[in-house]
Amino acid sequence: MTSNTLILNSSNIIGSNNNIFQYNFINSGFYIPEGSEISISSVQIPYSFYNVSSFYDNRKFTIRWPVGASFTDYNVVLDEGFYTINDIQNFIQNFCITNSLYFIDANGDYIYFIYLAYNITAYKIQLIINPVPTVALTPATVTVPSGFPTRPTTNASTPLFIVSDNRFGSLLGFNIGTYPSAFQTNSFNRVSDYTPKGSNINSIVIRANVVENSVTMPSDILDSFGIPLGSQFGSNINYEPSFQKWVSIRSGNYTSMIITIQDQDFGDIKILDPNSIITLIIKYPKKLK
Repeated sequence: MTSNTLILNSSNIIGSNNNIFQYNFINSGFYIPEGSEISISSVQIPYSFYNVSSFYDNRKFTIRWPVGASFTDYNVVLDEGFYTINDIQNFIQNFCITNSLYFIDANGDYIYFIYLAYNITAYKIQLIINPVPTVALTPATVTVPSGFPTRPTTNASTPLFIVSDNRFGSLLGFNIGTYPSAFQTNSFNRVSDYTPKGSNINSIVIRANVVENSVTMPSDILDSFGIPLGSQFGSNINYEPSFQKWVSIRSGNYTSMIITIQDQDFGDIKILDPNSIITLIIKYPKKLK
C-alpha cells in the first residue's frame, strides 16, 4: 500500500461562501486505481457562520404596539450576526430605546414591556409581555420619554409579538402566530412551542466528489462531526478523528477534486472566515507509477 497527504486551505476555495474547495491535480490529470480509499486526517474551520442572516432569511419580526384606541406596527430587522437569546433581547431593548418604547423608573432604570429569556428547566424560551398602562394608571414615579406613543385610552394593553415565518420562529421555538393572540390587560407569559433551534448548524458534513460511499445517501459523504458543546463564535472548530475512517474512491482519471462543507441537513454553509484547513489521506492498493 502507498498513500498521499493532501492539504486544502484558503487558496483552494471557490465560490463566495467559503465552503467549497477545489484541489487541482498536477499534470492535468491524476489516475486513482480500483480499491483506493480516502479519509480525513484533520479539519480546522473558524466558527464564523452567523445564525441570523439574509442567507437564512430569518431576521424579521413585528411588534404591534397599542396606540390610543388603535395600534402601530414596528417591523424589526435584526442585524446580521451570531445571536444568543440574550443578544436578541438586547437588540429588542435597543430598538425600543430608539423608538421611545420604554419607561424610566425612579432609579433611572429603563422599564421594557417585552422580554425574551432562557427557561432552562423547560429547555425553551420564555416570552413575557407586560401591559402598557393608561395615563391614569402610570405611577407618578415613572418618567415617560419624549416620543412615547399615545397610551391606551381606556384599559392597559399589552403589545403583541408577531412571528410571521418559521425561519425566524425556529430561532425562538415559536410557531407562526401573534403572541398574545389579541391585546390584553394582564401580563402575557408563555414558553416557546418547541425547543429553539438557536443555530442552523449543529454538525458538519464533509462531501467529496471522488467518494463512492455506497451505504449513504448522498453517496459522496466523506465524514461528519458535531460542533463541540460550548464552542464559542469566533473560535476554531477542530476535528481530528480518533481513528482513520476509510471511504472508497471511484477509480478513474481526475483533473481535480471538490470538497464541500455542509450542515447536518446537507444545506450550504456561509463561512465568513476563509482560513479553514482540511488534511486528507489517500491510500492506494499498489504503488503508483
